[in-house]
Amino acid sequence: MISLVVVTASVVSAVLVTAHTQLAMRESANQHTAWRLSVELAAWLRAGGTQPFGNPPSHLLEQIQDVITPADCYAQACVSLDAARFYIWQWRRRLMRDLPGAKIVLCREGQTEQAQSYRWRWACPSDVDDSSYWLLKLGWPDHLGSTDFPPKVVFNVGQIR
Repeated sequence: MISLVVVTASVVSAVLVTAHTQLAMRESANQHTAWRLSVELAAWLRAGGTQPFGNPPSHLLEQIQDVITPADCYAQACVSLDAARFYIWQWRRRLMRDLPGAKIVLCREGQTEQAQSYRWRWACPSDVDDSSYWLLKLGWPDHLGSTDFPPKVVFNVGQIR
């Protein structure tokens, strides 16, 4: 009887450890994907990818939310505005495929208490100037599907042309 209890407890422990390991592996894969997408978008922003839009980079998110399929720049020649829309559309498609329910914010960030509190928030301070750096904040729901989640990746984009 005692051996049955020991075996049962061992099996239950193994199942719990395996489930926790699977969740940790999924979160690690999501973190890697988010960093990869952030690095890619930041490089595009620093290279002047938003210039064809003619408005401040903070309005880039309006382009990212635009779900209208742009001209296919692989199949035909595109002007710079079409190429920028195509790039953003492709980037957003990969973001939504790899991190369903993801949220993204691009804003200027000054010296704030966020860095000191070790917890980033989605809101951006309104008291920033042109010398403040650009941050890309990216987050996604946890395995329970929570809709109230903090940014999990905060990437310093630097100066945007």
